[in-house]
Amino acid sequence: MLLSGDRHISELSRHDEAAGNPLYEFTSGGLTHHAPMHEATNRHRVGPLVAALNYGLVTIDWAADPVTLRFEVRGTDNETLLDHTLSLSALRPSGGS
Repeated sequence: MLLSGDRHISELSRHDEAAGNPLYEFTSGGLTHHAPMHEATNRHRVGPLVAALNYGLVTIDWAADPVTLRFEVRGTDNETLLDHTLSLSALRPSGGS
């Protein structure tokens, strides 16, 4: 899992070609600057592209079985602009070890 930012947009991407493991990249925009809405090509994107003032939030639920990760992008009024939850086991190699 990679956390990134400073692209003036927010998105969640899943790269399946990364060394046999699914690799998620969560990019958060900014609270002070954002790019105008445009369709930035990304064949790996999961969910919508967010081009608005925002912040990113990652919540890990250690009590869940299986453990889950929740990726959220929230706007300036705390509204949810992107929401995606996945199981920690989804980060394992396809072979299941």
